[in-house]
Amino acid sequence: MKATAGSLKQDILKLYNEINRGMFSAGVNRTKVDFIGNKIIILSINHRVPVLSLLDGRDRDTTRKMDNLLGEHFKAEIKKTFEDMFQLNIVAILKDYDIETEYSGTIVILDRDVESYLNDML
Repeated sequence: MKATAGSLKQDILKLYNEINRGMFSAGVNRTKVDFIGNKIIILSINHRVPVLSLLDGRDRDTTRKMDNLLGEHFKAEIKKTFEDMFQLNIVAILKDYDIETEYSGTIVILDRDVESYLNDML
């Protein structure tokens, strides 16, 4: 793996998309990755699981629970994959999804700055 910010961002985008495909049978429409200190910020637009959209009008409490469960599973997959592939020490992952706009935000908080990880990869 190349030890540049650009190449790490590309690798993160690829894995993030693969995880989305594995869980939802669809990749993301648009994704952007930024590094800020010890945080990896991933913003994307991805379609909601169609069956949840269909059921929202009938039982929003149940679909809200399903959204939360899917989010927790997604965070666990991101954590495992990023730790395995990039040897990152992840402190926490925060994730939110807006069902109306289909925007998703994921913040991966590391134990130290991304820059120090890039230096270790050299």
